[in-house]
Amino acid sequence: MSGKTNNFSIIIPFKLGKKYLLDCLHSVLAQDYPHFNILILADNTSNIDDSLDAVHAIQNSKISVHVSNQNLDILQNWGRIKDLAKNEYMTILGYDDLLEKTFLSTINELINQNPEASLYHTHFNYINSNSQFIKACQPLPTRLNLSEYLEHALNESIDIMATGYVFKSSDYDAIGGMPTQYPNLIYADLQLWLALTKKTYLAVDNSVQFSFRIHASTTKTSKDKILLDAFLVFLDYLNQLKNESSALASIIEENGKKFTESTTKAIAHRLLRTPKAIRKELTIDEMITKIDEKSKLLGIDYAPLQINSIRMAKLIEAVPLFNNLFLLFKKVYKKPVL
Repeated sequence: MSGKTNNFSIIIPFKLGKKYLLDCLHSVLAQDYPHFNILILADNTSNIDDSLDAVHAIQNSKISVHVSNQNLDILQNWGRIKDLAKNEYMTILGYDDLLEKTFLSTINELINQNPEASLYHTHFNYINSNSQFIKACQPLPTRLNLSEYLEHALNESIDIMATGYVFKSSDYDAIGGMPTQYPNLIYADLQLWLALTKKTYLAVDNSVQFSFRIHASTTKTSKDKILLDAFLVFLDYLNQLKNESSALASIIEENGKKFTESTTKAIAHRLLRTPKAIRKELTIDEMITKIDEKSKLLGIDYAPLQINSIRMAKLIEAVPLFNNLFLLFKKVYKKPVL
């Protein structure tokens, strides 16, 4: 270890999931770098499965648990982060994600090599609910300014998650923390990383230093409208960036078509897998219309119906027989078909 010894706060918003939380904590406590504390943000329902009792049983002075006196949704819980007393540097860690034991020592070295950077990150792996390897993340350049980061994000050529980014606590607090206007915080992390990268640049160590967990999803209630509403909020943020800089405007106009149409395709296919009774009346036509309105403001040549799979999804939705057959088929065949 060389250079300055930096102090870190690792913040873990939590509601339920005892096993994952304990696995996550043990991965943090195994760090080969000792200068950190752990702040767990829980609400008054978080101990239903004895999760917090298990945390207290660890008896480690690095851990502090901040329990709200009321039941909080994800926006309210994450919104508390900016009001915490934190060390100079901080990172937000998903309660079900895992750090390699060298995560903090690697980040500390990265900070010392790039003291003027405003955001730090490493490569990572995806794991499943059983902690088994799924795939590696897309590789990142070792340095990205705002324009470069935005272009990669719009082209979906980097994997963007809330876990694994490190930054100064003062910078986080100064911009108001995680933007909580996004339903379920979808796209909120992307706006946060863009806002922090804007200050100077993102520095990346290309070693794998954490694992991001992907759970098998089930469609019991419709989240499609939440995804659409969050995407519309992010398009508003892109409009804000466009008005700030002609260089950013050019990037958005040149790369926004692929980004908006890719998202339209993803939401359309989610809608087809969701029975109409639990869709909250959202249709593919309505979704396209709403994204089109935002795209016009951004100067994006949005033309989703030129994409065969979106046209096919629209046709299947419009014919009840096709729609019902598709739902039956997807119960058997889980892989994408459009």
